[in-house]
Amino acid sequence: MKRQRLFLLFLLLSIYLAACSPGHLGGNEIAFVRDGHLWTIDPNGANAFEVVSDHAPVIGYAWSPDHQIFVFRELDSRYASAPAGKSLQINPLTGLPGDLPASLNTISIDGGTPIPIIGSSSTIQHSNAWWNSGGNRLLYREETANAKSVFPLAASWYVSQDDQPNGIARKSLPPSYSIPSFSPDSSMAIGNSRQGIFSTTLAGTNFHLLTQGILPGHPLPASLERILWQPAHSHPLLLYATIATSPPQLPGAKPATPVVQLVLANGSGGTASIATCNCTQFAWSPDGNSILYSVGATYSVYNLTTHSAFSIHGEDGSVPYWSPDSRLLLLDGLHTLALITTASQTQQILLSDNTTGTTAAALLNANALAQPASNSLWAADSKRFLLLTRGRLYWQGQKLAAGEGIYAVALDTSGKIHDLPTVVDTGHDSQPGWSYENPNTSFLFL
Repeated sequence: MKRQRLFLLFLLLSIYLAACSPGHLGGNEIAFVRDGHLWTIDPNGANAFEVVSDHAPVIGYAWSPDHQIFVFRELDSRYASAPAGKSLQINPLTGLPGDLPASLNTISIDGGTPIPIIGSSSTIQHSNAWWNSGGNRLLYREETANAKSVFPLAASWYVSQDDQPNGIARKSLPPSYSIPSFSPDSSMAIGNSRQGIFSTTLAGTNFHLLTQGILPGHPLPASLERILWQPAHSHPLLLYATIATSPPQLPGAKPATPVVQLVLANGSGGTASIATCNCTQFAWSPDGNSILYSVGATYSVYNLTTHSAFSIHGEDGSVPYWSPDSRLLLLDGLHTLALITTASQTQQILLSDNTTGTTAAALLNANALAQPASNSLWAADSKRFLLLTRGRLYWQGQKLAAGEGIYAVALDTSGKIHDLPTVVDTGHDSQPGWSYENPNTSFLFL
């Protein structure tokens, strides 16, 4: 009888826990922010689960590479109650605000008690945090909130472990003009300074100069001021820009786009120029075999194997999202969402707001504190992706009956779309993300 009672108690407890669990489907969950809270949901719209529901608002988050942990940025409660905290300037494309007084925390996909890797202060600003590909270190930027002039070289760059609270064991990296880049094996970081391109361990030790002296033309506009390590390669190349010619500046005029060279370097002194252009952004593909760069509204993909490039005209300032297998590319703009197939070098306009308006992207000056897109719209299998309507309610010319919201789109084995998007959620949502985004494959935004 006692054994039967214990068995019944265990059975009831199991049923209770199953009923209270978020009902996740492995690595299939979609995340988003709604009204300052972090949520997950299944692609079919079931099992919505509030991962973070603190009083202080969540203003950004990022999936870990294994899809099991979030790092999230939570606005400082005192700042959140102040007038500035109630009227944040949000990037309309990424849904992210800039560096703000905020804490950085990690939490399981199943919720629970967050680990504050660094606490909040009304006098200290933090950027979003970016994962290394190994999924155990987080890189972020920190600077004084009331400083009269804040720029990348004056900011502090820190690396923290994802499971160590309150700044325990966090390490500082050397000053850099731009966001340091993680190596593919997650053991090193690379940056650039007045001394030259440098590498260092994630603990900030073993500082080593790969080039001597400041790179030609640096500091460049923030979106070009980058040293990117090639993903997915055991002997990675470096990708960066150097000045070719600088356009004349009239007093009071807006900064003009400089003519730059995109350079590949092997880290041992060998370099090769792949393009000379009025480039505004550049990034690697996830497999490290292609490079995407933009010149205004023109997006070019350079293939390292064939040493050839093709170009597509898109919407200026779009956020690019590579499929994890590097075969497809989404361009998420203010007015349109386009899908590029690299093999056929073709483009489809999937989503639009049915207007003819265009928006020119602002050139980020050298002192801008820019940040990459935090998450990818793509599922890890490269067979599905998300879209957030943001007023763009026409799917290939036909209005979406369900209206505003997050939708999922499925592709067949050849990468073609046959069915209409399916509704995931129709709440007041922002920052949808389905998988990890490597900062080396993202453009930079304010």
